[in-house]
Amino acid sequence: MKKFSGGKTLAVVAVAGGAILASIAPVMAEVSAQSPSAGAIRAESPAKLKAWGAAIEVQMTYACPAGQQGYLNVTVSQAKIGGVAVGSAYKDNLNCTGGFETTTVIVTANDRPFDAIAPAFAKSELRTYQNGNAARDEREIRINLW
Repeated sequence: MKKFSGGKTLAVVAVAGGAILASIAPVMAEVSAQSPSAGAIRAESPAKLKAWGAAIEVQMTYACPAGQQGYLNVTVSQAKIGGVAVGSAYKDNLNCTGGFETTTVIVTANDRPFDAIAPAFAKSELRTYQNGNAARDEREIRINLW
């Protein structure tokens, strides 16, 4: 009867464990790619001018972990002669699929109207109700007449 030494047995277990881990690692990576653990958000350019600048329509692309629900805030600022046009929008009950989704938000101007002449600056944030993690984006966008 042959007796196994501790070192050989440990080596066999390590190799077998490594083989099992190597076989499931691609599956784990694929699930991770499909369902992000953190969210992502982006204000798309161009936005569309509405009601002579009283509002703009902004397409927002977002992603958050599948099965969760979230909400987003976006604020748009545009430098104008004599001041700044500013507006904000909030949208809730966003369904998270784990992939990228697009939703439309209407940003209403506060004191001055937006225009299609100068670029604007969009600052957005996405949060999920389940874990409260935030994804943020800040970027320059254009505003078109249509």
